[in-house]
Parts: sequence; C-alpha cells; structure tokens
Amino acid sequence: MIVAAKQQLKMLSSAEMHLLHAGSCELLSRVGVRVTHTGIAKMLLERGAQRRGERILLSRELVEGALAQSARSIHFGAPDPAYSFTINGADNRVKFGTGGQALYLVQRTSNGWAKKPAGTEDLRKIVALCNQLHQVDFITRPVECDLPDDQKDVAKAKIFRQFCTKPMNLANLFKPERLESVLEIVGDPAYLSFIVSLVSSPLTMDSSAGEKLLALVQKDIPVAISSCPQGGTTAPFSEVGELLQLNAELLFGLVLANSARPGARVLYRGIPVTANLHSDASPRWCQPDSIRRLALAAQICRFYNLPCCGTAGVSDEAEPTAQGLSEKVLSWVYEAACGGQYINSALGMLEQVVSVAYYQYVLDDYALKLVKEKFRKNPSLEASQLVLNAALEVLSCFGVQPEEKTEAELLARIRHVENALEPYEEAYMEKQLEIIEKAVHQGSSTVFIKAARKGLREGYLYRGKKIEAPLDLSVVEERLAQGRLAEKNF
Repeated sequence: MIVAAKQQLKMLSSAEMHLLHAGSCELLSRVGVRVTHTGIAKMLLERGAQRRGERILLSRELVEGALAQSARSIHFGAPDPAYSFTINGADNRVKFGTGGQALYLVQRTSNGWAKKPAGTEDLRKIVALCNQLHQVDFITRPVECDLPDDQKDVAKAKIFRQFCTKPMNLANLFKPERLESVLEIVGDPAYLSFIVSLVSSPLTMDSSAGEKLLALVQKDIPVAISSCPQGGTTAPFSEVGELLQLNAELLFGLVLANSARPGARVLYRGIPVTANLHSDASPRWCQPDSIRRLALAAQICRFYNLPCCGTAGVSDEAEPTAQGLSEKVLSWVYEAACGGQYINSALGMLEQVVSVAYYQYVLDDYALKLVKEKFRKNPSLEASQLVLNAALEVLSCFGVQPEEKTEAELLARIRHVENALEPYEEAYMEKQLEIIEKAVHQGSSTVFIKAARKGLREGYLYRGKKIEAPLDLSVVEERLAQGRLAEKNF
C-alpha cells in the first residue's frame, strides 16, 4: 500500500520535531541509560560515551553520529520471492503483518467465545493460516512455543520454515547461542528479522536483550529495536514527556547497534501507550490517546528517515466486536498516515496483546483490504475523512448499519487523535525532563503517577462510548470453512 501525499498526516511541525529531538538528546546526556553489562558499557565508553555510576551518558554528537550511520533501507526476503519487499526510510510504502506474544487463543463455541492457553501447535496453525491471508505481507511470531526457553528458537524456526513463504519475523531470540541453528534451519538469513526490547522504561538497558541485539546486528540481520513505555506508570502521563523518553530509549538502541556494526540494519519501533489510571493501570493499546501517541512515534521515526516498524490494530476487546473492529481501522489508518511502514501486530490481536483468534485474523484480513482500497482510490482525501469513511464501510460490511450515534462516536475519537492537548514548547519539555529525571533517581513509578493528576483532569484519557452492535461473521465463517482455512483443520 502507498500513502499519497495528501493522505499523509504530520501532527507535529518541523520545529516541534526538532525540539523533541533536542529534548531526547538532553535526556541521554543528562540522565543517560542504566547499563550493568560490563562489555556493552565498555563498548559505548570506547565510542565516546561517559559514565556516571551505573549510568551511561550519550552526547548529542554521539547520537547524531549513529543516526547518520544507521541503514536507511532494509530488504526483507522471502522463500517465495514474490513476497519480498524493501522498506526505505524516505518512502511512503506500507506493509502489514502479524505480531504479539499472545498467551491465549480465543475460539468460537456454541455459547459464544472461549479462550485457552496458546502453545506450539497453535503457532503452527496460525502461521499456516496467515500465510494464506492476502493482506498479511509478513508474519511475526503471534504466540510462543510451550517449550523450555532453550528449545523455543529452534522449534519456532522449524515451524516458520515449513509453513511460511513470506518474510519471517521470529520476534524474540531466546538464546543467542541458538542463532546459528536457526539460520541453518531457515536456510537463508535474508528471510529473517527479529525484535529486541532493549530498554526497560524508564531508561534501563536489559543486559540479556543487549546481548541478543549484538548477536543479531553482528550477523547483519534486521532488528526492530522496540520500546513500550506506559504513560502514567513507566513514563510520564504527558504525551510530550512520554515521547521524549521513548525517543531517548530508542536512540540509545541506535547508538549501541551502530557501535557494534556501523550501518546496522535496525528499525525504529516506538510503542508509547497510555495506562488506564481510572482503573487497573492496564495498557490502552487501541484507544484514541494511544493511537495518537503511536502515530506520533511513527512521525518521529520518519523525521529521521529511518525504516519505521509501526504497531497498529491491537484491539482492547477480549473477542471480535464492532468496537474492536472500529479501533483497528482507526489505528491502521493513523499509523500509516503518520509514517508507519512495517506495521506489526496488525491482524488477529485481541485483549491488549493477550489473545489472538482465527476469526479475528480473517476478519482483519477483510477489513484491511477495504482500508487499503480507500487509500488507493482516494489519493486526495485527508486522513480524518478517509478513516471515517473506512470505519463506516468496514462496519457496514459486517452488518453494523450506519447510525448517527456511531458516526458521532467515530468523529469524537478522530478529534481526540488529531488534536494536541499539550504545548510542544521548550519550557514545557524541560518540566517533563525533570519528572523523568526524578523518577529515574528515585527508582519509583510513584513520580509518574503523582504527576498524572493534571492530565487526568484535562482529559488525556479518552472516555467515549463503545460501539455496541453484533457483528455478522458469516463471511468469515464461509472463508474458514474453505478447505485448509477451516478452523477444524488447523
């Protein structure tokens, strides 16, 4: 899918993006990242970093040097060459794939929906299913093998090699020492990419993840460096503050990757979501406040002209619903319009990455086809109108008839996504830097929670009404009933 110039959305100005970059660099030079891995600390110090206790401080020059070195183009090969593609940081071409590390599989029963723990056999079935879905451009491991950690990498590689003809993203590498075996099983390293969650928010490097990143980068295998702070618990509740912290954590990853291998083929994967501070502080993956922040993370990545691994379509619903479908459409459109290129977790996800479902994969495949058609047929339509039209048409295709209250709710969500609630100004950013610095030094999320009160009063968390309507899943059932797509055959 290609996003036309008129469809592109830049919610922040160039001046605001430059301020965010400067603020993130200030955070890295002033607070830095806690690194307890002796070898990685030594590597960064030799590159020009400074040490303050266990924290490694990076200068702006060091960060910008890594940005200049990092690869702008990444090719993703596939066993079937027809599925191969290239992501270029300057292009507006978008690819969608699966993702997540779901714990449960949701299945339809005579009494509704039920979920069971997911495991190795489910991984095999889901990969086989997604390999046949037309809107799945690449396959990221959706569930994990129910095996000991030292067996997961090899088992996963065998399943992908047998059932996947598209670019393969194995997500997490459990044991770096298994990498050679994985490469041998897959047959060609060009088919592979991975994801590494390098930094635990706020600003603490995971030593194990650091070793995995180095192992992959040294083999010149594409890696999405991922950070997923939660605004209000592990990052500032402020959008500005969370983006400052997120960007700093990912820029640290770029410095480390390019220290190990100049020109490293890494993707920028920012997942800044909000925490539900009205209840249990769980992540709000697909609500308007998080959709906006995820889209802004994509815009930051495109500001650097880096390959962008976006995240979209992770419904907060526990089963396939009209509400979840509308969430996904808004998320897909805004992530693509703001610069997402290699969009992960786009199909099948439910319940905040906790669950996946065969029905949801097929439902999303149909819905995503309609969204892609909207982009293709309406090159002059702005994102706000495109997403409204797409959401209403997708809902209608599954039996949810357009109503005034449905359109009003969608418009309210669109306004929340597109309208800033905070100033992107130097003085305001400095206040957010001070909150992050205080939280890091105190080692407590209480700092973020206390600072969130103002944002709660000002409506940072969207609190609209759900779209309550039954979905007509007959077309999904028909497709699942066709030969190998039948759920009973998986």
